[in-house]
Amino acid sequence: MGRLTFDDIIRLVERPYPDFELRPGKTALILIDMQKFVLGEHYVKAAVKAGYSEEEAWEAVREYDERVKNVVKNVQKLLEVCRRKGFDIIHVRIQGPTDNPRHTAKVNRKIGLIIPPEFEGGEFIDEVKPLPGELVISKTNGGALSGTNLDFILRNMDIDSLIIVGFLTDQCVLATSIHAADLGYDVLLLEDACTTRSKQLHDAALLAQKDVCAKVKKTAEVIEILEKLPDKK
Repeated sequence: MGRLTFDDIIRLVERPYPDFELRPGKTALILIDMQKFVLGEHYVKAAVKAGYSEEEAWEAVREYDERVKNVVKNVQKLLEVCRRKGFDIIHVRIQGPTDNPRHTAKVNRKIGLIIPPEFEGGEFIDEVKPLPGELVISKTNGGALSGTNLDFILRNMDIDSLIIVGFLTDQCVLATSIHAADLGYDVLLLEDACTTRSKQLHDAALLAQKDVCAKVKKTAEVIEILEKLPDKK
């Protein structure tokens, strides 16, 4: 027997969050803030506008941009499979109802995160944009379940588990997943289908939830599970 660790003792009093079944009609895929303002080019434009060169701006955001693009690729793959298998797809975006900052959540107003309807960067990323008939929920705050009627919608759809992907891991994704778990939903987070401004923050946010209030898996693992299900008729 190896040296006893605190994690070992935790598992004496708490069991890891159990796996759960992913089922069309009972599981929904929730895409959080898959919008163009999270892309590296948005930050580059801001830096250039502030007087920095485009070259140095891209150098500063390159590692982040690569992680974001990898997330988009993984979400695109997952989205295709979920659509083919008949899972409910829900796109959540940050968007104010008007261009009046007072109509945006105070927490976002305080940091200048104002996304009016006509904001160019508020558009969905092309590779993962909604198809006709897919639900789109707008929020002005972080979590998708606070300040919206998403919980009401999910309960009326008889959804009891969620696959959550998107941006940013330590902010809107974190707020949504913890709130969902508190409300009784089973939550699955895909570690390579979300990211944030630094890898350290991303890893910490996932570690805080893994086997505590959510399951954490890789996109390929989940796709392998889903591919065993029949295609929708």
